Amino acid sequence: MMGALTCTVASAASGRSFIIVLHLTLLLVAVRGQRQLKRSPLDCTKNCVCASNIISCSDGNLIQVPAPLPQHTAVLDLSFNSITQLRAGWTTVDLSSLQSLILSNNGLTFLSTEAFVHVTKLRYLDLSFNGLRQLDELTFEPLEHLEVLLLLKNNISQIDRSAFSSLSSLQRLYMSNNLISRFPVEVLKERSRLETFQLLDVSSNRIKTLPLKELQALRAWINKGVYFHSNPLTCSCALYDLLAHWHIKELNSVVHFNGSHTCVVPGGPQKQTMPILDLDKAYLNCTEVKALKEEAYLHQFLLLDCDTRLKSMVKRWVLPENASPS
Repeated sequence: MMGALTCTVASAASGRSFIIVLHLTLLLVAVRGQRQLKRSPLDCTKNCVCASNIISCSDGNLIQVPAPLPQHTAVLDLSFNSITQLRAGWTTVDLSSLQSLILSNNGLTFLSTEAFVHVTKLRYLDLSFNGLRQLDELTFEPLEHLEVLLLLKNNISQIDRSAFSSLSSLQRLYMSNNLISRFPVEVLKERSRLETFQLLDVSSNRIKTLPLKELQALRAWINKGVYFHSNPLTCSCALYDLLAHWHIKELNSVVHFNGSHTCVVPGGPQKQTMPILDLDKAYLNCTEVKALKEEAYLHQFLLLDCDTRLKSMVKRWVLPENASPS
């Protein structure tokens, strides 16, 4: 243990003595620092459980990823530890067989842009319940096979618009309970994965407005997996129109969280909220959205009632899957 150094410089000799002792002290601190950075080896009898190609080090009191890891590892569970940073060299070998990496509940605050260059075959990545604040452009670039990404319960407030552009196989993205203020519509517009994408959850964030036109243009089978409840959305008739149509179509994102779809009344008392689906009954007096179940055959006439109370009413025909009528 290093003690305090007291020295009175009375002569050139004592000055040289002071410099020598100080140099040794700094050297001792540097050596101790190197020892602290040295990573613990993988211990399948103490901190981890190893079974075939699965390694679980959950709640193993780890501050760094143990090394080296077997190249045949397919599942690596590092949850409930104290791994606060994931740097470029966290694995010393190419883990080409790794498909699932779990880093939840670690207090993780830093992700290197090269953190995943040695785990390019990942299909499942859990970074939830950490302290991440931003998602950079290149962080997930190597993960073209990733299907599920969990980022819920972090402190994420900044997302680069290209952060998910390379995730061509992504199917499910969970980002609820963060500090996100912009709806990441680019995730839903990426053509390379539209056929397989299933779920985007940005509920319980700080989003005030939605890209309503873009959401209306998406196919119903994509919208059914878009969750944005429990956000401070600003009330508007356009917002009501979107949600009412989704409710009529019985999309899971609306039906399952009907009571959590509220909006903030503009110009009203501070933070006054009301159910979005009630905007046709009070305050904004939005035109009620109805589904008419009328049957007609080719060359038959069909009369539809249309509410034209609002000024500059625009009428638009919408066919299944938002196709335009010819």
